[in-house]
Amino acid sequence: MSSQIEHNEMVRLPAMLIGAISLVCCALIAYAGGYLSTQRGGEMSDGFNTLIAIVPGVLIPTAILMMMPPKPAGVWAVPVLALTVLRAMIALAIGFAIFMLIEPNKTIFFMTLLTSLLITLSIDVASVLFLIQKHAPAMDAAHESEGAC
Repeated sequence: MSSQIEHNEMVRLPAMLIGAISLVCCALIAYAGGYLSTQRGGEMSDGFNTLIAIVPGVLIPTAILMMMPPKPAGVWAVPVLALTVLRAMIALAIGFAIFMLIEPNKTIFFMTLLTSLLITLSIDVASVLFLIQKHAPAMDAAHESEGAC
């Protein structure tokens, strides 16, 4: 019974930390995209235009996650995944508008945008997995129930 209580412990997702790490990674990817663009004869702004699209895509889901009440660790997977999909839709919609208005280098712009989305997805998945691992039920309770056949 106590292992079930421990398993359902209500925890908050460290949304501010996840959002900050995601923004730093996206800025580094945008810088790398801009550098790659200058090496190919383009402009540094081709990579930095990615930030215009990805920053709202990171901030909106992060704000929503921060407002959510504490939940059991395993339950955080669904809202985080849903907000990751929202992030992708926001970033791609803004990215398409930027592409139509500013016309950056298509390859650099969309590759940095998609790389940023992939990295933020991996950060989200890793954060939920670490949260679940940190708040997993004690292994002693599992060993106690093995002999009860």
